[in-house]
Amino acid sequence: MTAALRSLRRGAEYLAYFVVRGLVRLLPHRAARGLGRGIGRLAHAVLGRHRRIAADNLARALPELGEEERRRTVRACFEHFGLALADAISAARFDLVELCRRLDLEGWEHLQEAEEEIARRGAGTGVFILSAHLGLWEIAAYPPGIYGGPLHVVGRPVDNPRLDRELARARARFGNRLIPKRGAARPMLRVLSQGGRVGILIDQRARPEEGIWVPFFGRPSYTTPILARLALRTGAPVVAIFGYPLPGGRYRVVLREPIWPEAAGALEGEEAVAELTRRYLEVCEREIREHPEMWLWMHRRWKGSGGAPARSRG
Repeated sequence: MTAALRSLRRGAEYLAYFVVRGLVRLLPHRAARGLGRGIGRLAHAVLGRHRRIAADNLARALPELGEEERRRTVRACFEHFGLALADAISAARFDLVELCRRLDLEGWEHLQEAEEEIARRGAGTGVFILSAHLGLWEIAAYPPGIYGGPLHVVGRPVDNPRLDRELARARARFGNRLIPKRGAARPMLRVLSQGGRVGILIDQRARPEEGIWVPFFGRPSYTTPILARLALRTGAPVVAIFGYPLPGGRYRVVLREPIWPEAAGALEGEEAVAELTRRYLEVCEREIREHPEMWLWMHRRWKGSGGAPARSRG
């Protein structure tokens, strides 16, 4: 794509976002979610390629679903991601007090217990906060930063610079900080050495040269090993967190039990890395199975797997 065409496309993307943002801000929060679902239905109707990718992924991951149920899930998935977009824009109107008033936190004790155990061990490390492109993951990133200091979130910048600036401002609203994905290991280690919290999503496909093969929904998938490698190096536990929409414009944020590096058992080296990565993905998979319409099925997660089932470790 030429530079001129790329600039034109990015301008059109930002214009579309600007229009949606304007419409969303005119509506009450609950109504904004309804508008988002409508945008999702429109996307489902016109984005045939992504609709087919989602259906193919569902057939691979959840073969027990019948064809009609699979179609309904794909449609609901598009509607959810329209809602997620509108919700993220609309939630920018909330100050800290109002956002906290709308949060229902479950399992917060798991993060507290992990940090207390670190102190008891004298481990001198922080905590990893794991999530996935499931539900309302942008909202889920706020509570760890609000209650206990900033969450340093690892992420790849959006290709469109203007949209990336919008997203960066939203993510940093309540004190969270961003770590660019490229070259992230060193700043992640620095945050952990200071007893901080590092947020990372590992559910999307990694590049073959950067990932390792681990099972995800029973099929081999390229996944980043960086989380497991740094956990083994530092002794840091991993606490999974997920956010979901509730009626009335509220949010349910759930934290799961910590996964310590000892979960790799007697395994060492790359075998230990693979075992921990498998366990991290298992947490994500359980959540996705409970809310299949809220995961990003439009991403080619199993590209290059050849369709062969993966062998589980342990």
